[in-house]
Amino acid sequence: MNKTTKKIFINIAQIAGLIAAALLVWYAACIVTRNEFVVPDPWNTVRLAFTMLGEGKIWLSLLATLARSAVAFALSLSVALGLALFSGTFPKTRFAVGVMVTFLRALPTIAIILMMLVVFRSTTVPVVVAFLVAFPVAYSAFERQFDRNKQLFDVCKVYDVTAANRIRYYLFPLIKEEIFSVVQEELPLCIKVVIAGEVLALPLNAVGREMYASKIALETARVVALTVLVLAVCYVIGGILTLIGRRCCDRIK
Repeated sequence: MNKTTKKIFINIAQIAGLIAAALLVWYAACIVTRNEFVVPDPWNTVRLAFTMLGEGKIWLSLLATLARSAVAFALSLSVALGLALFSGTFPKTRFAVGVMVTFLRALPTIAIILMMLVVFRSTTVPVVVAFLVAFPVAYSAFERQFDRNKQLFDVCKVYDVTAANRIRYYLFPLIKEEIFSVVQEELPLCIKVVIAGEVLALPLNAVGREMYASKIALETARVVALTVLVLAVCYVIGGILTLIGRRCCDRIK
C-alpha cells in the first residue's frame, strides 16, 4: 500500500469515526430529551433523508440552491481576484480597498439579507447576500499571501517593474498558490449563506424554502434531514475539489 492510498484510508476512517461519534451524541440527546420536535431520532432522520432523495421536488431545490451558490461563488472569486491584482499592482490603493472589505466583513448577515429584500427579487437576494459575505473572505486570503511576500513588492518598486510584468510574474503566481484553498473554503460558505438567504427570501425551488416550510409544519426531522443532505453534498463537492486541486498542483510541479 503506497503512501497516497494509506492517507486516503486514514482520512476515510477519520471521517467515519467523526460521523459515528456525532450520531452517538445525537442519539444520546434524543434519549435525554424524549421529544421528537426538539431532537428527532437520528436513525429515522437518516432514513427520511434517503427517502427524500426519491422526491423530484427535493432534487429541483438542491440543484437550484447549488446553482445560486455557484453563481455567488464565481462572482465573489472573480471580483476578489480582480481587486487583489489591482491593489497589488497599485499598492497605494490597498488601504482604501481594505477599508471597503473590512466594512463588508463587519456587516451582519441578517442585516444584509433584510436590506437586499427591499432592492432585489427573491431569486436574486441569496446570490447577492452570498457574494457580499464570501467576497471579503477570498480577498483577505489573497491579501495575506501578498503580506507574506512583501519583499517581492519592494523588488518591483526598486527595479520599476511594469504593471503587466508585476501581475504576470509576481502577483498571479502568489494568488495561484492560494486559489485552491480559497475555492475549498468559499463554496461551502456560499451554500450556507445562500440557504440562509432563501429562508427569508423564499424563492421558488430552494432548500431554504423547503426548510422554512418544514419548520412551519413542525417537521423537525425533515429540517434536519435536509441539513444532512446539504452537508453530504458539501463534503462530496469538497472531496472533488481537493482531488482536482492536488492533480493541478502535481502538474504544475
